[in-house]
Amino acid sequence: MTPLINPWWARLRQQPEPGSPAPETLVAVLSEEFPAGAVVDLPDEQRPAAWQVAVRTDADGRVRSVETRLPDAAPLWYVELPEPTAEPPATMLLAFADDRYAEGTLLPSDEARVAGIAGTGQVAAVRWWTDAGLVHQLFVAPTHRRRGIGGKLVQVAFGVQAARGLPALHGDGRRTRLGEQFRAGLPAYAAGRLSPWSLELPPMDV
Repeated sequence: MTPLINPWWARLRQQPEPGSPAPETLVAVLSEEFPAGAVVDLPDEQRPAAWQVAVRTDADGRVRSVETRLPDAAPLWYVELPEPTAEPPATMLLAFADDRYAEGTLLPSDEARVAGIAGTGQVAAVRWWTDAGLVHQLFVAPTHRRRGIGGKLVQVAFGVQAARGLPALHGDGRRTRLGEQFRAGLPAYAAGRLSPWSLELPPMDV
């Protein structure tokens, strides 16, 4: 049987403040209950059993947190760094593993700057071409590898991209040897988003 790769999305709305738009959570669900890509409004905040990623936005539409169904992965929080003037435009997501923020918290770049958060404390980062959804770089600090951080970070980026209605995150066949080892360890639904290895790239941390 061909493994499921593309989820449908459950939209869970929270009770809004009077006169304000409702915050919502968009949940990726990997099942055949609805067609892949469909967005289905559910009547309560109960996540379907086969959920994989949950993206919470506040009333002004900003992504505020992203949870993943990876209980064995290290707890993380994130900072998003958009690069709209890059060629092509890109987005970078940094992951941190300390306890300054709750698990899954996503800070936009302006709030991270005010909070004095420096990129030197990151444990991982992923960068992708925003308009295409193509992952360009993925890095996990050597002392934090083999803890599920890379896979978790990519799932979070997938959720952020999808919540904004942008092309699904995916990878082509160009990657490092370590990147190919990473792909081989992914579950089928995630590995299926990466094309077969076609070109070996030099390692990023040499």
